[in-house]
Amino acid sequence: MKIGEGCYLMLNVTARLELMSKILDTLKAVVEDAKFEFKENSLHIRVVDPSHVAMIQMDIDSAAFDTWELDETEIAFEIDMVRDLVGLGSEDEMLNLRADEGSGMLQASLGNVEGEFRTIDPSTITARALPPLDPKCKVHLSGPDFIRILSAAALGGDLVTFGIGEDHFKVSANNTNNNIQVDFHKDNLQLFEFDKASHSQYSLSYLQPLKKVVGRVETLEIGFGENYPLALNFTFYDGAVEVQYFLAPRIEGDF
Repeated sequence: MKIGEGCYLMLNVTARLELMSKILDTLKAVVEDAKFEFKENSLHIRVVDPSHVAMIQMDIDSAAFDTWELDETEIAFEIDMVRDLVGLGSEDEMLNLRADEGSGMLQASLGNVEGEFRTIDPSTITARALPPLDPKCKVHLSGPDFIRILSAAALGGDLVTFGIGEDHFKVSANNTNNNIQVDFHKDNLQLFEFDKASHSQYSLSYLQPLKKVVGRVETLEIGFGENYPLALNFTFYDGAVEVQYFLAPRIEGDF
């Protein structure tokens, strides 16, 4: 998109802060910076934490944005740079992001606040594709139920165990002083299926940041197995944003 002599605008998108804050908060659960792949009709983001313990894949329909004018491109930046600017506004305000070809800068506008941030070379950020997982244990519950699980588990320590069997899905966390359990009967879950009784333990620190994101999520899928990676799947912003979150299990040899 040529906008003047010698100036080529390769990106011009606008979105509500409600959308941008959730996107950035989700990514921040795993990484400090990320590469955004802008396609003709969608935005794709894939990140993996430095320890290769947690991975996120996010696919966003361009219809979620109020302005979508761009040439297909990749832009990488430090998440907190834009996240801090987003934090200045309210959910209904608009954030505009622009980038000129070859400038190495991301321009952001929020009302009467203007920001210019240096980008990162996209080739320096790599994230492998999500592994082909097939968890045999699955439950569906609401975002608020998941927040309750995480908040309760935090009272019991740094590790959380997901377990399933008979007609119950249980989440537990404990330390030398506390033993916390959250129990869901199958009749109180949107979906309850498993092939055999199973349990698996995970680091709670990778999950707690999701509390900022899933509060309005109607259906969140939890998939796991016996000492198996955790797979969380959910959407937000009226289904325009699809999130897949994978977290490696903590097994006895990890301690």
